[in-house]
Amino acid sequence: MGYLLDKEMLEYFSGMDEGVAEKVIDSFEKMGINRGLVTRSLFLSYSDKFGGVKVDNEGSVKLISSVSFSQRKIEVKDFINHFRYRYGVLKGILEERGFDNLSSLRKIDSNNIVCTIIAAVTDKRITKNKNMLFEVEDLTGNSVVLVNQDRREVFEKAKNLLVDDIVAFRVSGTGKMLFVSDIIYPDAGLEKERHGEVDEYVAFSGDFHAGSTMFLEKNLLKFIKWLNGGVGDERQRAIARKVKYLFLTGDNIDGVGIFADQDKWLNIKTSLGQYKKVEELLKLIRKDVEIIMCPGQHDSVWLGEPQPMISRKWAPGLYEMENLHLVTNPALVEIGGGFKVLMYHGASINRFINQMDDIRVESGHGNPTRVVKEMLKRRHLAPMHGVMDYIPCEEKDPLVIDVVPDIVATADQHRAEICSYNNILLVSSSCWQSMTPFEEKVGNVPDPCKVPLVNLKTREVKIVDFSGDDDVKWETGEDLICELSDCKVGVKDE
Repeated sequence: MGYLLDKEMLEYFSGMDEGVAEKVIDSFEKMGINRGLVTRSLFLSYSDKFGGVKVDNEGSVKLISSVSFSQRKIEVKDFINHFRYRYGVLKGILEERGFDNLSSLRKIDSNNIVCTIIAAVTDKRITKNKNMLFEVEDLTGNSVVLVNQDRREVFEKAKNLLVDDIVAFRVSGTGKMLFVSDIIYPDAGLEKERHGEVDEYVAFSGDFHAGSTMFLEKNLLKFIKWLNGGVGDERQRAIARKVKYLFLTGDNIDGVGIFADQDKWLNIKTSLGQYKKVEELLKLIRKDVEIIMCPGQHDSVWLGEPQPMISRKWAPGLYEMENLHLVTNPALVEIGGGFKVLMYHGASINRFINQMDDIRVESGHGNPTRVVKEMLKRRHLAPMHGVMDYIPCEEKDPLVIDVVPDIVATADQHRAEICSYNNILLVSSSCWQSMTPFEEKVGNVPDPCKVPLVNLKTREVKIVDFSGDDDVKWETGEDLICELSDCKVGVKDE
């Protein structure tokens, strides 16, 4: 049957990707909802079923893309479509480079050829001669490519290739064996940094872990009081008033049953109770701050990726907050001045660290934005099939970075860090939980109660420290500016 959109919903959908309204209506039909008029209240009642944000009457927060979950049983063909979509998008990005002699694997015969192929890595190993051998495939066939250790620059690139990476290889040889002269990633970058027209700040936080016995509620309240202009000197209060957006990038609660014997580390034993605590805290924040919240692995959602938005079932009070926008993980959100912010909690960060020797030896868990750089190089948030739990979604792989963002916001590692890569700002948020036994076991030392701030007009960066009992601290400098090259553990890349 037909559906009608009221004025509010029509304006809302007009600011989103083409086809979003149709997907919502299709979801209504599959759920057996036969009301003809789609209103704001109807949309909010079911929005967690298809992914989305609350309607923003002011238009200052817009959802560009989020996860559209299948409303039916997952079949084998869904996994096939998932990987075909991923390959197709990344192949298209690489083809924009204008490679000479681009070829599919099927067209390479027994004659010696020099060409470029775009392929997915299916296996990786070291030969007895210490060369690196990859099994690769595209939609037409498969082959074997070899990187000689004497080609030092290419060999260094090859060391960081992961199974399921989709890259371009410049090769020579025959269909049976191809020799690599270069490896090209899809990579992400912007021609120039975006600057807003309004002097306003974005704050990045997350990893509250509300309900945990190690939850640093007193320090979080100090941040909220500062945000409301009740803490700090005159300059700090002036900056606090300019904070217009707050991104909360997952693990908002500690959850229940996330790991063995978790009960003994909880002072709030239910997810409902933990979300109630989050609600109480967020309602203390001044109402002109737009809060955007995605889930993480400790939230009451599917543990794999991508993740749906937090459900009304577990957090009914959050749905009543007009300045709170619930989104999926990941989600691409647009805020003031056209800034595109890619939110991703970051469960795959540990997988990258485990799989890449360079990162593990260089910094381990101490340099989370180093991992985000690798995600951007691959244009994918979690490319490693088999080491990540995931569910295929309708029509696309939402972990592909098909739209290049201005800012990538991650969490999970419990360390605040800000860096730049190809004019994209990388922000890793801190946490509000002291060191857990698991973190101690894996060697991850958290740096809690730090809040990165970014000025959208000037791109000035500040990291505010709420860890102590004394006055609010700034990370560096009397001018209150934390330059990217001066960040405590940050590095300005390329």
